[in-house]
Amino acid sequence: MQKSMKFLWMLLAIAGLFVAGCKKDDIITPPGDQVPAGVTNEATAMKSMAVNDAFVRNDEQTFNDGEFGSQNSGNFENDSDHVMPLRFGRFITSVTRTVTLTVDSSDTVATALIEKDIIGVFKIKGLNGPTDTVVVEKPFNDKSTRKVIFVRVGRDSTQFWKNWRPVATSLVAGGTAPPNDSVKIQKVEVFLPNGDTLAVSDPTNYFLRYKWLGEWHHGRKDLPVLLPGQNLLTRVTVTSGSADTDLVTLRFGCDEFHRRRTAFHIVSETNNGDGTYTRVFEKNWTAHVHPGYFNAGVEAMTRGTVYDVAAAYSVSWWAIPYRVVHL
Repeated sequence: MQKSMKFLWMLLAIAGLFVAGCKKDDIITPPGDQVPAGVTNEATAMKSMAVNDAFVRNDEQTFNDGEFGSQNSGNFENDSDHVMPLRFGRFITSVTRTVTLTVDSSDTVATALIEKDIIGVFKIKGLNGPTDTVVVEKPFNDKSTRKVIFVRVGRDSTQFWKNWRPVATSLVAGGTAPPNDSVKIQKVEVFLPNGDTLAVSDPTNYFLRYKWLGEWHHGRKDLPVLLPGQNLLTRVTVTSGSADTDLVTLRFGCDEFHRRRTAFHIVSETNNGDGTYTRVFEKNWTAHVHPGYFNAGVEAMTRGTVYDVAAAYSVSWWAIPYRVVHL
């Protein structure tokens, strides 16, 4: 199994289906002098800003692989249950976004909960035998949640859409909707170059402050700001209902020319005695050289998702926002 996993990652590197981890944005654009389309009051202004926040906007690109050619695709033979993958990826066909807004009693801090219902196809392009190239498609339905914190910065009744500003974001928690959610990320630890550590077990209630705005301190951690090429160690703890070792990857990068997907390696495994396993994975990785606002996507999937034709798609993913700056 270890050899096949190593072969998989080698083939992925050769095949070149790397995954974008962001859409580059150099600044978070403040509201303009014209009321945005569809905005009629402060509440709709915040909802509009929430879904267009730099980090919220690019988390879909983080986990959407685009498309690859289906030449030479076909069907598996009836007696074949497995495939040697050459490429695989998630291809999103629709996203339904719902924003629920909660304003605190002081009318100075608000929280926007962004929920996404994501529909698509998981595609595997691989070998069904020595020479036969095939494409397998598995439909998927993922759910994700994220929160954005706003603070009131004004009470202008004429330009009401400027009265609130986003100042912090939570991590994203996403994954396969029940009943196929057999693998789940339980904890992510990121060891930062400055010696600080992000240790997250409740992603949608773990907020990272946009420190360059200078507001909403409240003891929250600042969003990681990295220099180009800085090295980080990331550790991921997963629980899984699969006896086979899960596949865990890190998605990061910038645009179609600088896409990155890199595999974690397993460092420990515990049989929980109830049909589930707890596994810990680690990976050292280097920040890219392009400045902007990004999400590092941590993704865990069952081995059967990629290797087994009959197995259901089962994936868990979190997105960790970060920023790359030049000195």
